[in-house]
Amino acid sequence: MFAAVAALGFAAQAQAADVTLSFTGNIIVPTCTVDSTTANQTIPLTTASSSNFASVGSTQLPAAFNLKLKSCTSGAGVSMTVSGTSDTVTSVLKNTGTATGVGVQLLLGSSVGATTGTAIALNALQSVGTVDATNAMTIPMVAQYYRLGTMTAGTVAAAATVNFTYK
Repeated sequence: MFAAVAALGFAAQAQAADVTLSFTGNIIVPTCTVDSTTANQTIPLTTASSSNFASVGSTQLPAAFNLKLKSCTSGAGVSMTVSGTSDTVTSVLKNTGTATGVGVQLLLGSSVGATTGTAIALNALQSVGTVDATNAMTIPMVAQYYRLGTMTAGTVAAAATVNFTYK
């Protein structure tokens, strides 16, 4: 009788492969698109008098501008690298114009429209924040003259490229 009960126990445990599972998915890298209205800008700096620069390291006439990102992944972390040729100070773009002793300093603005902020080290990755639920981001920036040494009159010109990375 034990053999009959044992045989029933094994019969109840029979296994069959009746289910097939398939899995699909996508892995994305969060990204944004640079808004075309801020992609290629010329930032005008007001004419400055050399007598207004008290000493080396002094700044004048900050100009606020924005970089706008759109079509972002909500919650993505955004960093940027501002590339350009620096002068003797890592946050100051080298002047390619005819004036001497002056460059253009870039700041990450304290808020949109502000003319104060934190100096941006050129050619270094800097976090600028996290994309909110609107899937867009405005990055406030400031450009200003920066005295590097003995100044002479002339034109001031500088260029930079901004590259964004996302997490």
